[in-house]
Amino acid sequence: MSLFKYYREMQKEGVILYFNGPISQMVVESIAELMRTKMRAEEAGMGAAQRVFAVLVEQMQNIVRYSSDRRAGSGEGLGEVAHGQVVVGREKDGRFFVACGNRIHAEDGGGLVERIGRLQAMNRDELKAHYKERRKASPGDSGKGAGLGFVEMARKAVRPLSCDIVPMDGSTSFFSMKVVTQ
Repeated sequence: MSLFKYYREMQKEGVILYFNGPISQMVVESIAELMRTKMRAEEAGMGAAQRVFAVLVEQMQNIVRYSSDRRAGSGEGLGEVAHGQVVVGREKDGRFFVACGNRIHAEDGGGLVERIGRLQAMNRDELKAHYKERRKASPGDSGKGAGLGFVEMARKAVRPLSCDIVPMDGSTSFFSMKVVTQ
């Protein structure tokens, strides 16, 4: 294994931050603060930094909440711990992207693609109206929220959300998603 090879590849792809491993709420907070500090140092602009920060936190929280590869944390204040990947970087045009990936239950894949597909088809005004509608809605069957996360990310994105689901075995798939912000 050559870490230098990975280093060069990530530099070429504009990667600023790459994390692969166990994610808990405490890790979410730590990485989010690290990214906020990094973007201030790059003088990315307050608006860009806030959008990246919000998308990063939402994607990492989705990993914690919905990953099929999670377990109770061991240690003080860890809560649930899930395995996932998060990448923050810059596109060739200078825009920031936040991508995440994690295992999901295979039967959840179709619903995710459908929800994201609906958001991809909406314009700014439709996303705003849909957001207001979802805020008034009660939490879904899972009890984990009103489904605002994807809507909020779509509102902060400058391109439609992109996602991919790759079957891994009979019961799990790998979900990945990329959000490009200004």
